[in-house]
Amino acid sequence: MRTFESPFSPWDLFKALYGNSDSSFFLDSAGSPAKGPAYSYLGAHPFAELRMDRDGLFLKEGRRQRQYPVSKLSGLLRSLLKKYRPKKRSRLPFFSGGAVGFLGYEMAAFFEKKVRFRKKPKPQTPFLYFGFYRDLIVYDHRKKKYFELGSRRRPLITGTLEVKNERFHVHRFHAEMSEGQFKGMITKAKRFIKAGDIYQSNLSQRFSFEFSGSPLALYEQSREINPSPFAAYLSLGDLKLISNSPERLVSKRNRLCETKPIAGTKPIGVSPKALKLNPKERAEHIMLVDLERNDLGRVCDYHSIRVKELMKIEKYSHLMHLVSTLTGTLKKNCDGWDLLRAVFPGGTITGCPKIRCMEIIDELEPVGRGLYTGSLGYFGFDGDLDFNIVIRTLILKRNRGWLQVGAGIVQDSDPRLEYEETLHKGEALCEALVRASVEKG
Repeated sequence: MRTFESPFSPWDLFKALYGNSDSSFFLDSAGSPAKGPAYSYLGAHPFAELRMDRDGLFLKEGRRQRQYPVSKLSGLLRSLLKKYRPKKRSRLPFFSGGAVGFLGYEMAAFFEKKVRFRKKPKPQTPFLYFGFYRDLIVYDHRKKKYFELGSRRRPLITGTLEVKNERFHVHRFHAEMSEGQFKGMITKAKRFIKAGDIYQSNLSQRFSFEFSGSPLALYEQSREINPSPFAAYLSLGDLKLISNSPERLVSKRNRLCETKPIAGTKPIGVSPKALKLNPKERAEHIMLVDLERNDLGRVCDYHSIRVKELMKIEKYSHLMHLVSTLTGTLKKNCDGWDLLRAVFPGGTITGCPKIRCMEIIDELEPVGRGLYTGSLGYFGFDGDLDFNIVIRTLILKRNRGWLQVGAGIVQDSDPRLEYEETLHKGEALCEALVRASVEKG
């Protein structure tokens, strides 16, 4: 491991080193709270890739690719993390190599056999993808230092970075459903709540657009406008993810597990006290905290689960949220994959009870969710993990893009206000789309 300092931001280094790579990642913690550790990670050119899609499960190691039955996924992922674990490496306080990638929302059907999705996601993207990395660069936001890991040594960048002026332009941005159609979905969801099928649900609408130019310019505007603790830029061929996620699905450090559910949102300008004391927001939040506690209880020592923080206000560029922090100690006979399976997908983006809510979402929403409300993050070779929930995220494929935003629905939800909440949640990324087009186009 080599430590170095640089006058350049981790995003500037990523653009200079990996901006042209078709297989690269930037896990961006620039928007982390002032307290506690905060690291960003950048890397490219995985030495192995694991992908699951409609055609099956595939492992590519070097130039060799093999297909496996999808039933072998759990064992294969575990064996790869064990196979490539460095034999001699001191335990570090940050991610130091492993598998970086994502799970799409429809992976819930793999984890829960009762779940069946009838609607296909559009665009078609992998159900699961992980690239395996030994070589990466880590940035410590607190100490303002870089750490270079792996055998590949790059010349230290101390002079001027040569990054070309990327251009981006948006065309034909539009909503895929009308305001009336979205409100109609909410009315139907409230009927399910009244009938006792569910207590709370999350429903979303989607916007789509065409674009030309480089997604790098778009992510640059996104992180400047609304830096977020679980943001990411991921490049996988013609698929790019630009995530401004504020929400951690789950993390694991040694045996300590943590989840940070978000439920309760208001625009900046509203009184934080009004958000915290709002009966509808409080009821929704407490319900989802209980759901997350039960999910952790599937794999954590029962008496170890704690609500560390309850309904803390977190503020971002356009929104503020109610956020709670739950922790637990992982059972000795469980690992990180067990943990992720237990909590996926996050209850805050399905509702309660989770399985019935997923059935209703599949019935009411017009297309499958795909990457939206899935999870993006890493499994470390050391057994640790950290995954976000894929919200506040732009999904780009070839020359098309999608932005999906949702709202939590309870019995006393006002359809007009819930519709407006989805618009508020999309504001920061829409501003990034406009600014990237104006400033770079």
